Amino acid sequence: MRLAALIVCLLPTTAFAEELLFDRAVIVGHVDDGAWTDAATEARADQKAELAAVVVARNAKKQVVVLAPDGITSVRIAGKKLATTRFADAGFAKVRVQWSIVEPHGFRTVKPAANGSTEDFYSNVSMEKATFGKWLGYDAIEYFEHVTQVWRDTKPIAAVIATQDPATMQVPGLGTLRYKAEVAIDNVTLPTPGAEDLDQFGLLPEVHRVSIRKGDDFLGWLSEYLLVPEVFGSAGGGKNHQTERFTGADCADVMVGAMRRKGVTLAYTNVAGLPAYAKTIAPAHELDDNGMPEKPIEGIKVGDLIRIDYGGSLRGHTPRAYDHVAAIWEDKSDPNGPNKGGPDGKLDGFDLVIHMGHPRLKIEPLSEQAPATIDVLRWKK
Repeated sequence: MRLAALIVCLLPTTAFAEELLFDRAVIVGHVDDGAWTDAATEARADQKAELAAVVVARNAKKQVVVLAPDGITSVRIAGKKLATTRFADAGFAKVRVQWSIVEPHGFRTVKPAANGSTEDFYSNVSMEKATFGKWLGYDAIEYFEHVTQVWRDTKPIAAVIATQDPATMQVPGLGTLRYKAEVAIDNVTLPTPGAEDLDQFGLLPEVHRVSIRKGDDFLGWLSEYLLVPEVFGSAGGGKNHQTERFTGADCADVMVGAMRRKGVTLAYTNVAGLPAYAKTIAPAHELDDNGMPEKPIEGIKVGDLIRIDYGGSLRGHTPRAYDHVAAIWEDKSDPNGPNKGGPDGKLDGFDLVIHMGHPRLKIEPLSEQAPATIDVLRWKK
């Protein structure tokens, strides 16, 4: 799935009758033939998502005028539907736009952390054995801007902008990124919110979010969180929970967040609290260094949860019975076995799991989490 962006470069066709005072630039998006809105752009991979940059201005009567590219007759900004005026009809001969992706640094570049965390990844709580889980305060998530399309003034429609940086993508086109536009109009440059616009939870919602998901099931909604950074002990009240805002999540919160996105009402919890929302499919089993269980674990399905208590040198790393949680992404088997790598309904190191790793959500073989003690849960209906 890719994300096209309408970039304005239009010649005037008629003179506009009044002078305008520019207020700000706003990114709006739509999915398929839906309305253009400044709310987050969320789509399945089989849908067409587009972004455009519009300019909010005021006329001499202090009335709001929204200037937009061709083809956009109305927009919804802050929940209010507004008619638009074409840039060309407003008399602007040259309008240019530059697009950037606003990305989080996966690992902290400023060390030590302001909240006292000693980890390279973001953490709101202590990871030290003696004080494990102690609240430290919100870690400061660091962001940077990456220009994806430099100033364009030759065509009204830009080339395609991918939803993921090829250097970091695991599943092409899936996940969450944020965009910034800079609009140059009448010798004035108007930027939309970017890397500097944040609060204690991370980027503000005004930095336009694009989230592309695989589908409408649990794993589909979970795939929206690809590229969202790990924040151990992610937190926040209501809509400001970092998982709700897609600014950061830990291993359990990202699972609960995906179910909430699916429409299931669940409170955020830790790994120990997940059995309240799920039934046990397989009790504790030991996985060896290759992720192979001591006896077959059968009847598993994609989307099942795997709680992990790390073994080897990591045994007892945390005071909790289980350290981590992953979900089964794809049922696979030994490529040299009878199923030739295909699904076999059994859990072992060949199966692909999705989990919040360092520094972000990962998809990898279960063997990467071994040796370990695991159990398997399935969401209750």
